[in-house]
Amino acid sequence: MRQAVAENLAAVVRDARAGDEQAWSSLVEAYGPGLRAIARRFRIPPDQAGDLSQATWLQLFNGIDRLQHPEALGSWLAVTMRRFCLHAVAGRERECPMTGLDEWLVQPGDAPETGLLRAEQAASVRRALARLPERQRRLLWHMATDPDARYTEISARLDIPVGAIGPTRARALGRLRRLLLDEERASHYTHQSGS
Repeated sequence: MRQAVAENLAAVVRDARAGDEQAWSSLVEAYGPGLRAIARRFRIPPDQAGDLSQATWLQLFNGIDRLQHPEALGSWLAVTMRRFCLHAVAGRERECPMTGLDEWLVQPGDAPETGLLRAEQAASVRRALARLPERQRRLLWHMATDPDARYTEISARLDIPVGAIGPTRARALGRLRRLLLDEERASHYTHQSGS
């Protein structure tokens, strides 16, 4: 199939631009395995690899009208997929894994104020979580309480498309971070005003 697409690539790209679903299917069939191979080289988990592949195809869908050299399509797809994989790997290295709530419990040997600080932090996180939209709150809670769950399981449990889990999680964590910073600033301002 890839050989047939390669021989008529300009025509297939032209048809895809015109919205021909068969042309898009042919492109996905011809180039999809290569995108999955790139994700494997980066050791991207299969669920996330599907998200990154989908994002690559979406980039092409949105920019196919600007593609001037159809013969470079394979290279364009590979470069785009590599960029998404690099971004995912860099993000994975920066991420702090979400764990259960036991980290908020007082540990033996902790100073008394440590328990108080943890309790205040836990209360801040709960308040911020309560202000998130329900879908984002449920997703973060599920990922915190079952960090090993695969995207397909999360999708089935929460009725969220697999491709929307990563972006929804990113938006939720960004919003949660902003809410916590706002609360910290407000608390700092209140303490300064009271002194």
